[in-house]
Amino acid sequence: MITSLHLGNFKAFAKSQNIPVKPITLIFGANSSGKSSIIHSLTLMHEAMRTGELDQFRTELGGSSIDLGGFRQYIYRRQANLRMKWGVSLETGRMTGRLKEILEPVDDITLDIAIGMPLDDHDQPIAGSKPNVISYELESQGETLLRMSRRPENMMALDMLPYKHPVIRRLVTALLESFTTTGSVTEKDIQDLEEPIAEIIARLRGPMGTFFPKGIKDKSLDEEAKQKLNFFPVSRGTRQEDLAKAVRFFLPRALDELIQELNSVVYAEIKRLQYLGPLRSYPPRHIAFADHDDINWHAGGGYAWDVVRRNKEVRDKVNKWQNDDKKLSTPYEMSIRNLLTLDDIDADYEEIIEQIERAFVDEDYDRLGGSNEDDIGGDLFGTLYGVLSEIRNKEADLVSIQELVLFDRRTDTQVSHRDVGIGVSQVLPVLVSAYGSKNKIIAIEQPEIHLHPALQAELGDVFIESALSDNNTFLLETHSEHLILRILRRIRETSEGELEEGAIPITPDQVSVLYVQPDNKGSQVLHIPVNKEGEFDRPWPHGFFAERARELF
Repeated sequence: MITSLHLGNFKAFAKSQNIPVKPITLIFGANSSGKSSIIHSLTLMHEAMRTGELDQFRTELGGSSIDLGGFRQYIYRRQANLRMKWGVSLETGRMTGRLKEILEPVDDITLDIAIGMPLDDHDQPIAGSKPNVISYELESQGETLLRMSRRPENMMALDMLPYKHPVIRRLVTALLESFTTTGSVTEKDIQDLEEPIAEIIARLRGPMGTFFPKGIKDKSLDEEAKQKLNFFPVSRGTRQEDLAKAVRFFLPRALDELIQELNSVVYAEIKRLQYLGPLRSYPPRHIAFADHDDINWHAGGGYAWDVVRRNKEVRDKVNKWQNDDKKLSTPYEMSIRNLLTLDDIDADYEEIIEQIERAFVDEDYDRLGGSNEDDIGGDLFGTLYGVLSEIRNKEADLVSIQELVLFDRRTDTQVSHRDVGIGVSQVLPVLVSAYGSKNKIIAIEQPEIHLHPALQAELGDVFIESALSDNNTFLLETHSEHLILRILRRIRETSEGELEEGAIPITPDQVSVLYVQPDNKGSQVLHIPVNKEGEFDRPWPHGFFAERARELF
């Protein structure tokens, strides 16, 4: 549902950048150009929505892979008096219910917020203060639809509500035609409502939530009347006044509904985010005992091994990929081994107890320090008997522990992931992110790391299948020429009807290729359009992976 991100005054970016997002979004650029900043901004927003805290250092998703350093560090050039801009554009056609009805006149809507420190009279951050959401704005078709800004006591006030905007016009028209006796609303009616709407703007306030305003209210409305009135009569002689009265009553509630429902949609979208960092970690030799509380459990990819251990469907897909002669082509196959099962416990308890009894009858209790069977020997026998009885009684409660192991099919021997090439450990979390996810936003830094060129290309098909079959959105920060070439090839083959058997068709509108270009005035995100021939529609900045040409020619 997200069609683009908006980012300004964050890390490498100064001027607000529009970042188109498609099912497969590839982010290229030189080292330290700001590629990863796009992904890091999403983890910041995910954490802020989760905790309500904007002065973030580490995030739950990012683990130790992302250290934002707090607001004064991630704001552009560490100028703490600047406002960070962040926003998302959403496709309205996929929305549901009342929100879809309200936004029917437009194809998309953008929610933008500005984040900053409270400033003193000299525009400097107030000592000891923390960053807050300063403004909240809805836009569509390049025009502001609604704007709120921060006021004292953690309140947000409505500053702007252009009544001529298609969404506001439709909203006002629908309200008047549904909740008054007027048959239809004319253009003159809308124009006559300019002053009442201006009065509404002056009165509307909303408390700030953890990240977005908690809706919007007109405190001047009598609460008792607010509950009783639900329909307004409109007389011919007082039409303008009657319509204005209805708008004053119903429009605040409709705006409140719009804000709250749209906020919920954005929350739900950001909650879909998954992140995999550039350095995948080795889990312990025994995966069944891995530390799930490790801060890098997700960012480092440790969780992926546990997914493979528990999920047979994902395990089968990973095995197929790594065994395929055209892909990873390893001799290893992942399977499950039970470390402990009830079948392992086959002791005859009665026979064991009889043996213990015979041993005690023959025992020299004086040597044990006692004088008869009722002393130390008897106590020892009772203890052993009790332990064995307890094990027998709890036998049905024993649960098997399943361990993930690798079998070398050449020698039919068991090996550990610790004993095989590093490529397996680095690519497995990438495969699990793709094969084990549905309806997710999956951000991966350098998915191609430690893979040879042919495998980097094969990952292109993995991402295409996962994005278009399982409704995932990929944000891939990469340096891989081979990855983009495979995707371009599939676009061309789709257009020409020459796809290989099993390949998923893909079109240019499902791919976003971005190039982050550094500049002394802040990095810029350049969109490189792709056509149906699998070619770029604009020159690649500084040439497309020009190193190859320089080395060859």
